[in-house]
Amino acid sequence: MVQQLNGWVRAAASGGVLLVSACGGTGEAQVLYDQWVADPGARQPAFLAFSNQYDGKGPAPIGLPGFPKLLSQTGAFADAADLVPVSGVVPYEIQAPLWSDGAFKRRWVSLPEGQEFGYTEAEHFDVPSGTVFVKHFEMALDERAPEERRRLETRFWVTVRPDAQYGVTYKWNEDQTDAELLVTGETEMLDITLADGTVRTQPYFYPGPGDCVTCHNGRVLGARAAQLNRTIAYTPDRPGTSQLAAWSQWGMLDTRIDISATIRGPHLAAYTDQTQPIEDRIRSYWDGNCSMCHAGSEGSVPGWDARFSTPFEEQGLERPPLNPAAGASSLISPGAPEDSLIYLRGDTTDQSMRMPPLGRNRVDQAYIALLGEWIASLQE
Repeated sequence: MVQQLNGWVRAAASGGVLLVSACGGTGEAQVLYDQWVADPGARQPAFLAFSNQYDGKGPAPIGLPGFPKLLSQTGAFADAADLVPVSGVVPYEIQAPLWSDGAFKRRWVSLPEGQEFGYTEAEHFDVPSGTVFVKHFEMALDERAPEERRRLETRFWVTVRPDAQYGVTYKWNEDQTDAELLVTGETEMLDITLADGTVRTQPYFYPGPGDCVTCHNGRVLGARAAQLNRTIAYTPDRPGTSQLAAWSQWGMLDTRIDISATIRGPHLAAYTDQTQPIEDRIRSYWDGNCSMCHAGSEGSVPGWDARFSTPFEEQGLERPPLNPAAGASSLISPGAPEDSLIYLRGDTTDQSMRMPPLGRNRVDQAYIALLGEWIASLQE
């Protein structure tokens, strides 16, 4: 059966639904989404192996007796050494991730049985008690072999209840067989071999419990429709699946989301996606890297609004800086990157100047090049 759907064709397929372009520019149908998804398995108990004895006040229970000291004790992985998650712990991806000094990241979420995310198009999802998000970090220490990566850390974000959440960090051991709990933040110096064979030394920051709450502000940053509205390949031998539609199919959302809803719904643009307008790519990057603090009247830092959902003309980019830097007369100066505070803050690792201020020890050169190109193209 074939059904026309807002310019696309919805066709029945073995095991699911394919959404294809009726005319993909070449005159041939092109697969956009494959709505076949594998069963993620029975969900895990609330909190995995983490403590729920936290009221949101004072230090979280990290490091206390009974708290998992090793990644392999958290209950998230059936095989921690190979990062094989247990049944019901679902991998996910976001559209505009936070820059983490070039680290490669993987993500999973454990939603307790019988619970659902409270879906909204505009705000962060309502996250049920007992939900645990997982984010894993690796980095290539030899840029001539980018597929060979060293595991650095695996973080968890535990929701005891909406007003009581905490973060946990596990640092991988030298043997790369397991990761150990960190009770304080620390910095490691990494030697990175560049493409020309030279070596640079790069600081890498592992956050402690207090550092996690600085950026998270009591919520999971990527748990939003605009970030999660993208395709994901759950199995390597099939086309990408609509992530939100899959979550809906698995009963993880309190709202029915089908493919047509994801097409109409909000979504960010990856800044590497050259098919998208440069302005959308820049503003999506800000949403993923800046809006946790810079969110207008709702943010923890007064001034501009980095949220993509805020119309461009209302973001306050023409304002003079609250804390002006040398040579910067406004947040964005049309035609002049070097006179734009947002550009200057992104193009430095100086601790008194860089943004974000925590956990970034390296400039995202691709973003800065794109930002400079965009600012230079603007007209007064």
